[in-house]
Amino acid sequence: MKRTIKMSLWGLLLLLFTISCDESYMELNKGETPLALSVNHNELALNIKVPDNTALTFTWTSGTNKGTNCAMTYQLQLDKAGNNFKNAVSHSIGKNIFKLEYTNAELNAIIKDTFHIEYGSTADLEARIIAIPADTSVEQQVSESVPLKITSYKPVSSTLYLIGDATPNGWSLDKATKMNPISGEAGGFVWIGDLSTGNFKFLTTNTGWMPSYNKDATSGTPKLVYRDADTQPDEQFTIEKTGSYRIAVNLIDLTISITAMKGPKYEKIFFVGSFTNWGFVEMRRDPSNSYIFRYGAVLNYNGGGEFKFATAENSWDNMYHPTIANAPYTHSEAMQNDNGDYKWNIPQADCGKAYKMALNITEGSESLTMSVFTPYETLYLVGDATPSGWSIDKATAMTKTDDYTQTWTGQLTAGDMKITCDKQGDWMGAWFMAAANGEVPTGSEQYMTFVDKIHDSKMAEVDRKWKIKDAGTYKITCNQLTESITIAKQ
Repeated sequence: MKRTIKMSLWGLLLLLFTISCDESYMELNKGETPLALSVNHNELALNIKVPDNTALTFTWTSGTNKGTNCAMTYQLQLDKAGNNFKNAVSHSIGKNIFKLEYTNAELNAIIKDTFHIEYGSTADLEARIIAIPADTSVEQQVSESVPLKITSYKPVSSTLYLIGDATPNGWSLDKATKMNPISGEAGGFVWIGDLSTGNFKFLTTNTGWMPSYNKDATSGTPKLVYRDADTQPDEQFTIEKTGSYRIAVNLIDLTISITAMKGPKYEKIFFVGSFTNWGFVEMRRDPSNSYIFRYGAVLNYNGGGEFKFATAENSWDNMYHPTIANAPYTHSEAMQNDNGDYKWNIPQADCGKAYKMALNITEGSESLTMSVFTPYETLYLVGDATPSGWSIDKATAMTKTDDYTQTWTGQLTAGDMKITCDKQGDWMGAWFMAAANGEVPTGSEQYMTFVDKIHDSKMAEVDRKWKIKDAGTYKITCNQLTESITIAKQ
C-alpha cells in the first residue's frame, strides 16, 4: 500500500513539472551527447554551372539538455577564419533539425556580399553550431569550429539583349531586344524571331554599351568573347540573309548557335466559329513575329459562342484548338491535332464585346492570348513630325468619330511619328505603331499594331514609327479595333 502511494506521488510531481512547462518547450532527454558539427567538404570550388545545387551540407549531434526534457534549437554560424565569429552569418534552426544545406549560389553570394572577398578567390572560413536550450537553467553549448576553404566564381549576367542593325530595333540601346533565360541551364539564353541582313552583338543591360559579348575573331568556330573596355575589339556577328532565326548562347561556356528557321508552318491563319457563321476570317500576321497572328472584332452571340483557328481557308484539317473541351477564352494553352473537336467558348453574357486575340503557332509553345478590348477615348500623335514634337504630355489629340475610329487633320513636317493611347510619361504605356519601323504612309489603308507595354513586358523594347517624308497637310484616320490606319496627304 505504501509503495502504491509513493509511486502516485512521484507521478503527481512529474505531472506538475510537465504542466509548469509550455508543451512547445518539451522534448525527449537527449542524454549527454557532446555537441559536434560536421561538413561534407572542408575544401570546395563552387560550381557556376549548377548554382541551385547543394554545395555544402552541415550536420550536427543533438548536444545535451541535461535531462530536463526541454527542447533545443540550433544556430549555425559562418565567418572568416580567425574572426572569432564577430561578423558571422547566422542561420537560426528549429527543433529536431540536424542538417543545413547551402547551394553554390548562396555561398557565392555570402563570400562576396557579406565577407567582401573577391570572386574567384579562395575564402578561408570556419563554421560552428550553437545549441540553445528552451530551459534557461541549462547552458548553451557551442561546438568546436570546422575549417573551410571555398573558392568562389564570378557569376554571369542574369539578363541579355540583342542589339544591332540586324535586330528588330536596330542600334537603339533602350529598345534592345531582350533574350529569354533557358530554364535549367545556367548562363543559357535563347531568342526566336526575324532578323535582317546586318550585324549584331549582345549586351548585358539596355542602359549601357558594356559589358558586352562579341564575336571571338580568334576562334575557328563561332564563340563569344567578353568585352568590358573600349580598347578591346568590337567584333560582331553577321546575318547574311533576312529571315527567321533561333539564337542560343551560354555565357559560361561562351558558346553560340545561330540557326536559320524554316519559319512558321503556315503563312495564313483563319478565325472560325459561331461568330462568323463558321466562315473563315483571315487573321493578320504580327509584323515583328511571324509566328503570331492577330485579330480584333466585336464578337456577337450567334446561336453559340464557340471558335477555333484554321490553317487553310475552307479546310477543317490541322486546326488549332484549346487543350481542353469548352475552354474559356482565358485558357491560353493551344494544340494542333484531331483528337477531339475542342473549342474555346465565350458565354452569351460575355458576348457583344470587342476582343483582341493573338495566336502563337511557335511549335512547342502554341498559345492564345485574348482579352476584352476597351477603346481609348482619345488617341494622341507624338513625334518630331507632329505639332507637339516629342513632348508626350503635350501630344496632339485626335478626334473621336465612333467607338473605335479617330481622325485628325493638320500640318505634319518631315520626321517620325507614332500614336500614344495614354500619354504615359515613362513611355511604357499603350501605343499604336507602324507595322515596320520607318514605314512610309501610302495614302491608303495600312496595318498598325497595338503595343501594350503595360500588360505585356515582352513588348517593352518595341518601337516602330511612321516616317513622314514630305511636309504638308495630312488627314489621319485610325480604327483601334481593326488596327488599320490611313495617313493621306491632302
